Amino acid sequence: MLKIGIIGIAAVFFAVLLKRDRPELSMLLSVACGTIIFAFALERLGTTIEFFKGLISKLPVEPAFFVTMVKMLGIAYIAEFSSSICKDCGHSAIASQIELFAKGAIVVMSIPVMSCLIELIGELF
Repeated sequence: MLKIGIIGIAAVFFAVLLKRDRPELSMLLSVACGTIIFAFALERLGTTIEFFKGLISKLPVEPAFFVTMVKMLGIAYIAEFSSSICKDCGHSAIASQIELFAKGAIVVMSIPVMSCLIELIGELF
């Protein structure tokens, strides 16, 4: 986390210095820094996924549900990252559309999980 904090603070410092004279380079620096931090987050996410794969193999849970949950998490991360970059560049309308689409995609992906949950509740009562 310290490495990510240092990268972020250094990028912000240089972006602020560049913004006055070369705003286009400031924006590119922000995007590059965000991409680097996102790559670190994906690396950590891989470790988390491996942990949950081991856990799922020991439980009587359908693995397809886990895959769906990971995909929904990926959509949320990518949407947040993309939306933040758009907002930083002054395009808040596009950022809002990205967020709206991501929410809709997550709802659509959750339908099979919710359907199984409703069936399970129906069997219990």
